[in-house]
Amino acid sequence: MRVLAIVDYSYLYYKYLFQVLNGKMKRLTTCIDWKGTFIEKDVSTIYYSMKEIEGIRKQLEGFGHELTTAICFDMPCDERKLNHSTEGVAEAAQAYKSKRSKKLSDEDFENIEFVEKTLNSAGHNTFRVKGMEADDIITNLVNKYKTEFDFVLIYTSDKDLIVNVDNTVGVMRYKVTKGYGQVDINTYTSYMEPEFKSTIPYNALLLYLCTVGDKSDDVAGIKKFGPKAFDKLVQYILENEPSIDWKIASTKEGVTSILNKCKGYLTEEQLEQALTSLEMVAPIKIDDSIISKLDRKCTRELRENTYSKYSMGSLID
Repeated sequence: MRVLAIVDYSYLYYKYLFQVLNGKMKRLTTCIDWKGTFIEKDVSTIYYSMKEIEGIRKQLEGFGHELTTAICFDMPCDERKLNHSTEGVAEAAQAYKSKRSKKLSDEDFENIEFVEKTLNSAGHNTFRVKGMEADDIITNLVNKYKTEFDFVLIYTSDKDLIVNVDNTVGVMRYKVTKGYGQVDINTYTSYMEPEFKSTIPYNALLLYLCTVGDKSDDVAGIKKFGPKAFDKLVQYILENEPSIDWKIASTKEGVTSILNKCKGYLTEEQLEQALTSLEMVAPIKIDDSIISKLDRKCTRELRENTYSKYSMGSLID
């Protein structure tokens, strides 16, 4: 089977950064050529995050799959949506993810750049786009390449990426307390209900996020509109559009169409709030030319040539 494994690198770095800081994992140092000077460098987060990526690669290859990997990195600007000029959306953009306390230092960013270059040298396809978060890049990669593979598997902790699930796309979602859990077209409903406290039709996650909101990302949604209100909204839609194909709800355009059909049930103010929040949660379209290359293969020779330079031989096989 031809498999495309896409890894959201941002959560991996945070995962190991805080495990090391909290003393849950051993600090690792090695003598390394760092910007042209040999220094004794703390490579804990660098090594552990790359080890997990190589572990994913090794596991999937062990199943006999013909594997292509894509590692996606955050490179956001101060505001998520630079192309929005309306006052309401601009204010929402400024608030988007603004309360997150997990800040990275200059050293962390240098570490991440090193990881990106090293993984690319080892044969992984790496993607970092100015002004874009990893989840935007991932969704664009899925839409562009999923028909070229038998299956696409996304590794992430970000619930927003579940919007990509379909017949040939699954998500391996990481949670701190539970590890990885697979979300696919067969497990979608049973996976979503406990976390969201609502019955979300497959695949109406964007509709849920723009109406109920998302506190973790400072997305307001509709004021005083919770999971129960969402269930009632779904019931209204089903009663008035019994033949609705919920697959259209996986896109910004589809959700906009559904919301506009709810005029009267939703007030004008509620509709405006939902559409403003939709701008925050909907993936940004990236020009195909930016993600046009998916041609690198991670071979043992490339891994050996790359990792041996940094005393990371355990990542080779």
